[in-house]
Formats: sequence, structure tokens, C-alpha cells
Amino acid sequence: MKKLIIIAMTSMLMACGAEKTATPKMEDFKYSVDRFADIEILRYRVPDFEKLSLKQKELVYFLTEAALEGHDILYDQNNKYNLCVRRTLEAIYLNYQGDRKSVDFERMTTYLKRVWMGTGIHHHYSEDKFIPEFSEKFFETALRSVEPQCIAALLQPGEKVDDLIKKLEPVIFDPTVYPKHTNQAAGVDLIKTSANNYYGDGVTQAEVEAFYGKMKNPNDSSPISYGLNSKLVKENGFLVEKTYKVGGLYSQSILKIVGWLEKAATVAENEKQKEVINSLISFYVTGNLKTYDEYSIKWVKDIASQVDFVNGFTESYGDPLGMKASWESMVNFKNIEATKRTEIISANAQWFEDHSPIDPKFKKEKVKGVSAKVITAAILAGDCYPATPIGINLPNSNWIRHEYGSKSVTIENITEAYDQASLGNGFAEEFMWSDTERKRAKDFASLTNNLHTDLHECLGHGSGKLLPGIDPDALKAYGSTIEEARADLFGLYYMADP
Repeated sequence: MKKLIIIAMTSMLMACGAEKTATPKMEDFKYSVDRFADIEILRYRVPDFEKLSLKQKELVYFLTEAALEGHDILYDQNNKYNLCVRRTLEAIYLNYQGDRKSVDFERMTTYLKRVWMGTGIHHHYSEDKFIPEFSEKFFETALRSVEPQCIAALLQPGEKVDDLIKKLEPVIFDPTVYPKHTNQAAGVDLIKTSANNYYGDGVTQAEVEAFYGKMKNPNDSSPISYGLNSKLVKENGFLVEKTYKVGGLYSQSILKIVGWLEKAATVAENEKQKEVINSLISFYVTGNLKTYDEYSIKWVKDIASQVDFVNGFTESYGDPLGMKASWESMVNFKNIEATKRTEIISANAQWFEDHSPIDPKFKKEKVKGVSAKVITAAILAGDCYPATPIGINLPNSNWIRHEYGSKSVTIENITEAYDQASLGNGFAEEFMWSDTERKRAKDFASLTNNLHTDLHECLGHGSGKLLPGIDPDALKAYGSTIEEARADLFGLYYMADP
């Protein structure tokens, strides 16, 4: 469960073969690298990478390659035309034969950057569709100026450039086509009015709820998260699940992910971590959600490894029903010094649970397996990139969290980039009442922000329990929003506690 989204971060500053290459110092580092539309692109440092052993660096490298191989899955999950739009615009950007300094070309470049930033045609935060400022006429002219061999790969069998233009123009230019990525408005079919690609054409919200409702057993103490890694489509009038796995959806990408994970297993830090990686491989091969739960339990139990990772179908924010998971990955290693702060918090998780201001029937009698650490992100991909979380608490399965606990992380090199890039932006001078307040913000804002993330992720998400017999998906479209608000309030409540 991600704490929140901040401005995009790019560029992994890592040199696997450079033993003596130190990470640039904060004061020498340029954090802000680009601005367009309402977006600022930042870079982040990867401090202390050079202190890892060669074997740990190899592990980070193999896991990084596994992360890169899956990024296009998210484009496709966000909208069925996203990859075609992106690749078409990239072909124009690289091969356009006209005036590359013209207003229309510059506007198209900005639109392409927004597509990269949003991993598709919708804003990463508001989820509204981007409306381009260049014209349809320019799009047609620019695409036709590209050499045929440069766009051949974009065309479906029997398709011509005119067909491609006809297909993409309403997707790009018509504000009424796919206007909202994830619609959560009341009184409408949330599936039909959302632009994502988790469900096939003609599938309705009522059909989805009935399909998965039949699978659920309300008396199951370890319920499977049905639908997490699949797309639900209609074939010959019947609903059919298409699973993301080897031999299933995105088989080629997943095969490459598995290949890099297999290499990572050979340089795992310990046997527990090797079991985690091999269990994830088994999940990718079979698509079995029971195997996914087994992997999640093993991942939670591995608290000794310094290098860690997330890779797979994880968060369900993009599905208006909160069932289908987007693909994401993050590779990281523990910030040992900063983790001392979160270890104090996690060691006292029971105290926080007992003293939380909620009805006792929702409190855990015994908090299990809550671990927290501060990490340095080496790379982020899929739904973790380029709009990144600053904290994560996983797994999402309620029964696993109750029985085995969860892992919480604060991603401090990302928060560092955010804090450093915001220095001198005029906010303090404009909105803070006095120099005393400004000095306190300068001295303590970064620390308090990180503490709030610690409390939000480790204790907020890790706290509380469902009443017996309650379906974890009962809140449907509101589940993720309410859970994030709950975790934030938990952190804010305790921030002022001595």
C-alpha cells in the first residue's frame, strides 16, 4: 500500500563495475532536470551503493533487469491503446522529416513526455485524459512523413498508415473518448466508464461482481485475492479469465522477467531470499494465486536480507473495483543507519495498537510480524515509476497481514530528492507566518515528513483488523481511498504524541 505519489523521479545513478565511484554529494547534485506542463522531473541519488559487496551489486543488477522487462505491461493495463499511442509518437519524435523547431512539434514533444510520465494518456494524479495542443492535421502530416520501415512494426496485419491514423485520432484528440482512467463516481457502471484495460469490451460491473462473488467463500480464513493477476474478457458470450503468466498474457515479457529472477537466485544473500525469488518464479510460471500468497509469506519473513525487491501484480488502485492489480517493481537496499529509527517504531507496534483511538473490537489483540526499515531505491518500474511512492507497506492481503505481519519501508533517497528540489521554491516565504516557523521547517520538515511516512506505513497500514465474516473487498471502489486516509490519520494522530 503506497503512501502517496510525489513528482516523477528518473535516473538510476548506479555503476556496477565502479568500486571507487562515490555517490555525488547532496550539495553537488542537480535534482531537477526538466519541467513541462504541470510536471517537474527529478533525479535521485543512490547513496552507499558502493558499499555493497560485489555479490549484492550483482543481485541488484539482475533484479533491476527484471524490473525493466515488465514496464510495458503497465502501459497496456492502463489502456489498450497506450502502447500504440506511445510507440507511434516515439516514431514521429525520432524520425519526423519536417521542422523540428515548429510550435506543433514542440507541443507534440510535450504531449509525448506527458504520456511517458502518466504511463499512458491519462494524468498520473488527476487521472483525467491529456488533451494535446497540437492539431490532428499535424499528427497526420507528421506520421506520413516518417519512412515506412520506421512505422511498419506499429501496424497490425493488413493495416495501413491511414488505418492507424483513424484508430488513434479519437483516442488522442477526442475528450469524450476514455475521459477518465479510473472512474469512482456513484450511480454509473464503473467498469464501462473507466479507461483501464483490466476488463474486456462489453464486460459490466455487475458481471464482474457476480463472477468473482461465486468464487469467494465467506468462511475461508485464508481467502485468495481472486482476479489479482488476470484480465476478465468475454468469449462467445461467456466470461473468461486471461492470466498474466508464462504461456498466458504478456508471456514474452514474463519469460524475460523469470530469466533475470533465475540469475538473481544464484546470487541471493541467503537461503530465505533464494526461496522468495524461486517462489515468485513459480507464481509467474503457473499464475496460481495460492502460490502468490506463499511467496508473500516468505517475502514478509525475510527480514535479514539487505537487498530487497517488489516485482509483480501488487496494487489495485487502478481498478475501480479494487480487485485487479497493476504490475510494478522496485529494487532497493536497506539504509542501515536510518533504519534504527523505524526499528524503534516497529518494536513498539503493540503499544501503538493498544493506544490507538478506535473501538477495541477493531484492534489486534496481538500484533504479529510488523517490520519496518528505511531503504534506498536503486530502480523503480511499472506502477512505481515515474510517479513514485515514498513509502510502501505490503502485502495487501488482510489475512497474511493478520497471521504473518507486513513489511513497511520509507524510501528516503526519494524523499531526499523531493525535499532538496523544493528548497528555495518560495513556499515558505509565501505561506509561513514567521521566520521562526520557517527555521523550524528548514531544520525539521524532512525528518517529520519521514516520521509520518514511517508511522503511516508501518503502523497505520499494519494496524487494525476486519470483523469476522467481512469481505476484504466489501468497500469496492472506496477501499483504497479509505485505507490510505486511515493510515494517514493514524500517523498524524501519533506525530504529536510525546
